[in-house]
Amino acid sequence: MPHLLALDWDSREIRYALGQTSGRDVRVLALGGLPLPPAGADSEQLEQAFVAEIKGLLRRWKASRAHVLVALPRSGVELLYLTLPPAADEELPELVANQAEQQSPTISEQTLLDFVPAPGAAESPRSVLVAALADEEQQRIRGRLAAAGLTPHRIVLRPLAGASLFRRLISATDQTCLLINRVGHDLAFNVIAPDRLDFTRTVRLPEQMSDEDADDRLVAEARRTVLAAPREHVGEGGIRKVYLFGRPADHESLAAEIGRDLSLPVEVLDPLDAVEAPDAEVPPQPERFAPLLGVLLDEAAGSHPIDFLHARRRPHPWARWRVAVLAAGGLIVAALGLAFYVWSNLAEVNADNQRLAARLRDLNDTARKGVKLKQRIEAIGAWKNREVNWLEELRDLSVRFPSPRDAVVLRMSMRPSQGAGGLIDLQGLVRDPKVVVNLERQVRDPFRAVRSRRVQQRTQEDDYTWLYETSVSIAPRRPDQYAAPAPEATVPEAPAPETTVSETTAVKATPRVRPPTPASPVAQPSARPTSPAGKRKEAKP
Repeated sequence: MPHLLALDWDSREIRYALGQTSGRDVRVLALGGLPLPPAGADSEQLEQAFVAEIKGLLRRWKASRAHVLVALPRSGVELLYLTLPPAADEELPELVANQAEQQSPTISEQTLLDFVPAPGAAESPRSVLVAALADEEQQRIRGRLAAAGLTPHRIVLRPLAGASLFRRLISATDQTCLLINRVGHDLAFNVIAPDRLDFTRTVRLPEQMSDEDADDRLVAEARRTVLAAPREHVGEGGIRKVYLFGRPADHESLAAEIGRDLSLPVEVLDPLDAVEAPDAEVPPQPERFAPLLGVLLDEAAGSHPIDFLHARRRPHPWARWRVAVLAAGGLIVAALGLAFYVWSNLAEVNADNQRLAARLRDLNDTARKGVKLKQRIEAIGAWKNREVNWLEELRDLSVRFPSPRDAVVLRMSMRPSQGAGGLIDLQGLVRDPKVVVNLERQVRDPFRAVRSRRVQQRTQEDDYTWLYETSVSIAPRRPDQYAAPAPEATVPEAPAPETTVSETTAVKATPRVRPPTPASPVAQPSARPTSPAGKRKEAKP
């Protein structure tokens, strides 16, 4: 955001407030006053001093492109309180200009006019506060700033800027109050009432006056303002409270004296409470800068009560036929432009479409190949993530398996399960159902769950008269968990539970869980059993 430089001056000093805005908040960078030559100096010396001080300020803060906001004192403008016939807001500028020229002989067409309307309906008479700035005064202000390389961005009214700061410090009040502020040798009195125009008056103090005499004069003028304020600005209830700009510690005795004299409550407001000024060095008598802080806040909000360079104007009337012609012309120009654009770019667009279509075909071919490769990679990754070492599982299973004279394996398949781990399916022959029970007990551990789906006696005469089908569910485990010692070579046979086994009844064992490790998920080829005598006999399921 650009810098904002609020200025006001009198014959003794230039007061400035330099800040930056962030949204509706203002961060003050510097506050201060620049002294001017004493009274009696010629005008040329005064102008040179003004230019030198302003240039030094801008150079010191590197703010040569700052927006300059000039606050004029009450003595620099002419104020008129007018009552206009019922009118809408857009009709007020023309009515104000006509009435102001009739009321004041000093107002002409070259005079800058701006006004503040009182709240009210368009059907009732309208009250307005009119401010007039002579063209000669405007040119003098522009010339002073131009000598310093600046152009005014706003020219506002200082008393109303102070009232604007007050409204931000006291967000809502339903009673009429008197705001007092001393700026240099000017005493500003603003009567502020809800839904009414502000009444403002300024008293000029003599150049050579002590602070004690100035305080006495302030109390007297405050009493005069309370007694003489017009009823249309005060309301039926009168003034109920007095506010004074300044530091509470510096104006405690003055506030007490005003309260005793007017028999009204008095509150001292610090103007710096309305802004952020972490880096600014606060000069003495900060109440001098209250109007300038109000100007900065009004600029951040985008609404000044009075702004001579951006005065309220009557909206420019537009005939309906002009609006229709402009709309039709705009549509025709837009249509012609669109047609020319399409015609000039059609060939290029077609070439781009063909190139993109060929590119799309190439990308589709590449994508199809990539999908197949991705599926393979995912399958390999899924296999690897099972964390089943099939070689270790096969070794461990062979160690735990009963001796060949008790059991043989006809078919074995190893595959990963749907989740983590794997599954081993065994089909073989045993001499006795107890061997299956022992097989389940020996293989079962925390990583394996064993379940026999079928144990069935065969009708053939052979050493292996029982057929079994057993499934081993394997849970994944870490590689170091395979290093556990093999189970004991001889496991005493526990008495088998009493189970009646028929030729068609399967014996089922309760599973427990322990992890697996097959060498291959592909089912192994069928193996022929070996009889205890060493003769190979073909097992028939």
